Amino acid sequence: MKRILFLILENGSPAIRALENIRESGFNGTLIGGSSLRHALEGKLPEEHSFFHLAHWEAENAEESTVSMFIVDQDQIEVLKTTIREHTEHFQDVKGAMFTIPLDDYEGAF
Repeated sequence: MKRILFLILENGSPAIRALENIRESGFNGTLIGGSSLRHALEGKLPEEHSFFHLAHWEAENAEESTVSMFIVDQDQIEVLKTTIREHTEHFQDVKGAMFTIPLDDYEGAF
């Protein structure tokens, strides 16, 4: 069975080093830049109460965090979590969080 691990790290040099170390440990994933909804929309809404596309907001705002997604075999999930803990100093050196969910329906090869 496969699992997906989501890792959210506050951007900065320690996060880059942590991600490099995770990669050097043999894990690969997908990175997506992001921001908390509270910070993203604080004072950034259009003057009028109308619909707007988040792409407009994104073009004007710097990313404050990185979301990483790793698809791994069930037997490798604890190895990945231990690697992340080691390279973030248990989220003390690099602020963030991680969680996993099972992939019940999976096709493809990584």
